[in-house]
Amino acid sequence: MAHDLRDGDPPAGADEADGAVRSDIGDVARLSHRADAGARRLFGRDAETEALLAALTGLKTGSGRAIALVGEPGIGKSALMRAAATYAQATGVRVLAAHGPGAPIPPLPSAAPVVGGREVTAHTAQSAAVMAVVDDLHHLAADRIAGVEQLIKAAAGGPVLCLLAYRQRQLSPALAAVLSRAASAGLLEVWSLGPLSQEQARDLLGGHPNADEVYREAMGNPQYLKVIAAQGEGSADAGTALLGELADLDPTALAVVQAAAVLGEQFHPELLAVVAGLEVPETTSALDTLTRLDLVRPAEPAPQLALRHRAVGHVVYQWLEPSRRIALHRRAETTLAGQGASIARRAHHVARAADPSRPEHATTLIAAARGMLYASPAVAAGYLQTSLPLLREGEAHWHEAQVLLARTRLLTGDASESRALLDALRSAMPGGQPSDGTALADSSRIERRLGRYAEAGAIARAGLEALADHDTAAAAALHTELADYAYDIQDYEASRQYAETAAAIARKHHDHVGEAKAFAQAALGHLFTGDQSTAQTMTTRAAELIDAVSDATLVTNLDASLQLGMTEGMLGRLVDSERHLIRSAALSRRTGQTYIQPEILTVLANAQVRSGNLRGALATLDETTHHVERVGNPATEAIIAGVRAEILFWRNSPGDLSAAVAMAERAAATAAGTPTAWAVNVRCFSAELVLLTGDAARARGLLLDAAGGTDLPRLTTWRKPRCCDALAQAALADRDQASADHWARLAEGCLEQLPSAGRQGFALRARMRAHAMRGATEQALRSARDAITAFSAGGERIEVCRTLLAVAALSLDAGRTDEVADFLDRAAVLADQCGSARLADEVTHQRGRLLDTHAGTADAPDELASLSAREREIASLVSTGMTSAEIAETLFLSVRTVETHLGRIYRKLGVSNRTSLTRAMLNSGTSRAPRTTPG
Repeated sequence: MAHDLRDGDPPAGADEADGAVRSDIGDVARLSHRADAGARRLFGRDAETEALLAALTGLKTGSGRAIALVGEPGIGKSALMRAAATYAQATGVRVLAAHGPGAPIPPLPSAAPVVGGREVTAHTAQSAAVMAVVDDLHHLAADRIAGVEQLIKAAAGGPVLCLLAYRQRQLSPALAAVLSRAASAGLLEVWSLGPLSQEQARDLLGGHPNADEVYREAMGNPQYLKVIAAQGEGSADAGTALLGELADLDPTALAVVQAAAVLGEQFHPELLAVVAGLEVPETTSALDTLTRLDLVRPAEPAPQLALRHRAVGHVVYQWLEPSRRIALHRRAETTLAGQGASIARRAHHVARAADPSRPEHATTLIAAARGMLYASPAVAAGYLQTSLPLLREGEAHWHEAQVLLARTRLLTGDASESRALLDALRSAMPGGQPSDGTALADSSRIERRLGRYAEAGAIARAGLEALADHDTAAAAALHTELADYAYDIQDYEASRQYAETAAAIARKHHDHVGEAKAFAQAALGHLFTGDQSTAQTMTTRAAELIDAVSDATLVTNLDASLQLGMTEGMLGRLVDSERHLIRSAALSRRTGQTYIQPEILTVLANAQVRSGNLRGALATLDETTHHVERVGNPATEAIIAGVRAEILFWRNSPGDLSAAVAMAERAAATAAGTPTAWAVNVRCFSAELVLLTGDAARARGLLLDAAGGTDLPRLTTWRKPRCCDALAQAALADRDQASADHWARLAEGCLEQLPSAGRQGFALRARMRAHAMRGATEQALRSARDAITAFSAGGERIEVCRTLLAVAALSLDAGRTDEVADFLDRAAVLADQCGSARLADEVTHQRGRLLDTHAGTADAPDELASLSAREREIASLVSTGMTSAEIAETLFLSVRTVETHLGRIYRKLGVSNRTSLTRAMLNSGTSRAPRTTPG
């Protein structure tokens, strides 16, 4: 019988272990560590360890078992076996051990040798229980196979735990047949050890900054995880067991393995023979041997081969003598050049064995770096650093290499180093400016990212003035930079003009990604100057361009996808925004363009918060922690802190509120005194959090200070409605009718210029608050319903839920209870969908108020008692005249799901149509909704 323990389920028998055995799991690692200095905690093997302890406990009752640990090399079979044997010895169980030839692990301490069943039977006559372990069974000689069969049978007949470990690929046919028969007869349990989970791998790697990438490359194999995480010289230490596999190779096979490690890719046997300096027949013979040993495996397309895993090549490569490495790399490069291989393949070898006497090596490296600049900037940087010592300053290609190196530094997140390289270039050029306009665009971008906006604008303007031809790709890049600069300083008209010029130039050069970026920039310029129609049209065109290009093209300008996602979010296109941002985030990870990743993830997290995905938003922001410290951008750091504060506030787990307040205050402090758009927005969001925590007076002062006064002059028409709603809420708290009316009018005035659904929701909610303060409950309810519809249209679950709770509260304040239960039911569903404990708590609070209102009133029969909360919610919406499509949109359901619920409602209430259902709802107007417990 076979068991797969990858998911952590113990095999049969594990549950028989008593509490004492279960409590000893942690002791196994400690005992193993004492017995063997190389032993470590068995990460991810708790289920297997517990099951083995249960098997050992079973020996005391006289029952034995035979268990085979099967899995890939390095998966942890030997470590698990050692831990179990050490525990057995510590508890008085006699341990007998055998190893296949060439076993890479040390023998078990104090273990007697075992050959087969007769030896075990002899020991059981002297001892109450015996544990027999055979590691690396796949190496077992043919004349010892019969002994293994006897050993398995002995385990079935007495207090014997037989533990075997082997690699399936390396079993001989005869041994495989013996094991198969034993398993079929129920004499042998086969446990397949699978890879570690991602969480277990993170635990094993500790605080490794690229743990997830290492996990993907190592495929969860513990040994490979250690080798790849170690990198450099450390990988040889981590791969000692791998080196043990090479110990018995003959010189030819070893030379072939070394050549394969140097190639670092899949190979044809003929190429490998040339690189190794061998004849083809002896190379193929060695490859046959290496395949039997599972060091080499077939690859696609045939007849290509590859080392078992890149980790094997890592270890072999690190142990090569430097002279041998260089010789093999030069031979590989010469051979590949003769075969007409791509520059990228040749550069891999040139970079590791560059010859100063061969000028073409420098040009090869620069050409390769140019080709992979965006696909793999870190590798490109390595090539460029190798090429520069081969060139004299001022020589052909020297300037290009410096500019390209600076760009790789920018792309990989080292803005300061990139700035230093570009500054040095500018200083060395006549007039202090390089002739390359794209280098100046890079310089401007770096200054902006470092928060030096005046310098960024000056560099871009100077670069544009210095260009002889204003219709080039460099000119488009500089116009794009000036558009970003103008946006940062809130000159939206200038930003729009620069962006539209950049779009026109990019179009002439068939640069679709650059054109898309410029369109998305121009769209924001139109949006913030009151032209929403043009903004929507330009954004749609930008999305069409981005969606049509390949990933290989998009990676050349991930700023375009970021800009598009940000613009779509501001226009309320949250689904499209998330789609484009998720794509660009994946590309930034895949290519190593870490400079832009914090911004992409921050904008994505903000979109996720607005759509009510708090858990996803927090996970997205958590990813930024690996990169934000290197960015050195105060804007990004402050915005991340502000978004995280909002997430924690709404989530409201223990400790979240204090953390949210601290983060918001830190973000506001970073933004203080900075007149840029991001700083104003960060200060406004921080002030909103102060309002939500209950300090209306302080929040009003902070908002007015950030926005520049009672007319909010520092805010765009698009941003004002949200601020007005917050100020109206503060006015309601202070019972300031005049102020509430002022903020409602100001928000409504913005809608005349910019009729956005999302902005309309804030304006309507501000008017709701003003009506409520005046006592105009019917008008307040009407405004609230319209606000809910507007927010629902934009998919903003948090705001829909807040509005439902606000209208429930004002209804109760006015003594109106007829719709409150429905409002609260809908709010409960949304709070649960969002994962917001704070909103759920507010639902509970308002339900308590509703119960208090009904206290002392005799309960009337509830005709709707048979309905679930969701069915009651849908029935309530039907009674308002909403269609199934409108209900589906409001509740974020499919129309089909709504119709299914309606069918159940009709059957439960004995009605046949919407009119009858509405009558039933009206007849039960005093009924209370069943209380639910949102998550």
